[in-house]
Amino acid sequence: MKQRGLVEPLLVILDGNSGLRKAVRECFPGSWVQRCQVHRMRNILCKLPEKARPGIKKLLQKAFTAQNHKAGLERAQAIVAMYEQEYPEAMKCLATDLEEVLTALRFPETHRKRIRTTNLLERLFVEGRRRSKVIPRFMSEKSGLSLMFAVLVDASAGWHGVKITPASAQQLEALRPQPSAKASSRLAA
Repeated sequence: MKQRGLVEPLLVILDGNSGLRKAVRECFPGSWVQRCQVHRMRNILCKLPEKARPGIKKLLQKAFTAQNHKAGLERAQAIVAMYEQEYPEAMKCLATDLEEVLTALRFPETHRKRIRTTNLLERLFVEGRRRSKVIPRFMSEKSGLSLMFAVLVDASAGWHGVKITPASAQQLEALRPQPSAKASSRLAA
């Protein structure tokens, strides 16, 4: 993608795939990374007993949707401190890569809902599989690509872009790494 002209993105949103994380670290060391909050929430909740899930889920949602990054980090760390004795595995899961799970809170508030998860992309993959599954086989690569293109066109009709106001553009520009800043500090190994 870089050979075809892709410049380093400001933000990369991903799940916990270690190969993908390594590639992002190597290819885009100055990009912010947002770990999917939906995946992290599921991972945490599955490590909790059924009776504890609703209450802790509400607390996690408050941390994940805090007013700013600092407040979200403080809330999440308080949850870890409050429950680490009772639910050590779940709290270890929450504490792992916490900065990256809350990266969206550094961005303009109007962008956060769209950048906090990879679910939009995953729904697209599911729709592509659903449509291609009913076809026994494609006669050519072109026919398969045509179907996938049609899926993308249909899906994109329902997507709404994020409006970039002058104020949010300023916020985004402030998040870009400065030439003297160490890019490696953005994405911990």
